[in-house]
Amino acid sequence: MKNFSIKVIGLLTIAFFASCSSDDDNILDTEKPEITINDPVEDEAFAVGGELHFDVDLSDNDALSSYKVDIHNNFDGHTHSGVLNSTVAIGTKQATTVSPWSYNETFQIEGTPQTYHAHEHIQIPAEIAEGPYHLGITVVDASGNENQVYVQVIIGEDHTGEEHGISITDIESEDVGRGSEMHAEAQVTAEHEISSISVGIHGHGLNPEDGEIKWTFDETYDDYSGTSAEFHEHIDIPENAALGEYHMTITVVDAEGNSHSEGVHFHITEANNNADAISFSELTVDEEVKAGEEMHVDTEIASEHGIENVEIHIHFEDGEGWSYEEDFTYEEETSIDFHKHIDVPADAAIGEYHLSIEVTDHDGNTASTDAHFNVVE
Repeated sequence: MKNFSIKVIGLLTIAFFASCSSDDDNILDTEKPEITINDPVEDEAFAVGGELHFDVDLSDNDALSSYKVDIHNNFDGHTHSGVLNSTVAIGTKQATTVSPWSYNETFQIEGTPQTYHAHEHIQIPAEIAEGPYHLGITVVDASGNENQVYVQVIIGEDHTGEEHGISITDIESEDVGRGSEMHAEAQVTAEHEISSISVGIHGHGLNPEDGEIKWTFDETYDDYSGTSAEFHEHIDIPENAALGEYHMTITVVDAEGNSHSEGVHFHITEANNNADAISFSELTVDEEVKAGEEMHVDTEIASEHGIENVEIHIHFEDGEGWSYEEDFTYEEETSIDFHKHIDVPADAAIGEYHLSIEVTDHDGNTASTDAHFNVVE
């Protein structure tokens, strides 16, 4: 009996410590990893076409997993918490080959160490817009906790504050649901003529859930010209883009290689799951319409929550051309036969156009439909 009691006590003791050990193993790690940037220092200058090197020490209480390097322009003076505006000149480079630089790459850390020394050399392209850039380091530990630090560097020369007769006004960018399409719009003028317009988008303080990404966007449009233009582009938002605040920078380069940028913030929200509360019949648009004549747009719109607003947008698909926007408001209608006659200007550029109709109901749900047509001589 005595030996049996000892065995029971021994088994209970083992079970107790095993339970404690299991509980310790299941403790959730919520501590963020730490970042120390040794180099570059704030406002350190690098040559266009040269190398940008950084030296960083990373540490974590448990185990490091990966780090990401993000470089994007800071031509509009943003601080990742607000928006300022500035002007940047590029110098004497050929404007047709110059656009703001962006770089984004993730590096895996093998062996899940608690400390890691990162030292990288990144080639700076030869034909990029000069000025201030943000270099961001994001580190992720084995539990998914992350931390992020930014430092500003100067690539080439910083011409902030110089005037070059470029302006970007009336920027429009509203909050948008992921998996949908955002409209980037602005009025642009350039005394020395427009060479290109670039759009850069990146997130601020995002915390992606499983399956989400920290979406970034960079594209240069070289089909705008003249001394003024109505910039209007449609940008697809990925369905798995992380929710939260994003910053969009629009940069205009003129024919002499000068540049000016303006920035705005917007939010990516949950997809509109109630879009099916609004329905359209088939959208009918004249396939071809002669410049100087009238085009017909027709569709039936229904919304169980009542139609509040209908917007029509038309823009040229190949650079600068005719554009058209008009809003229509409604009160109590739950269904309408939306039929409009739109005058096409006699000097409208010949070619393909994109027409979109966006409807908002009284509950704030939105839905859209679109079509293409051609303006002919």
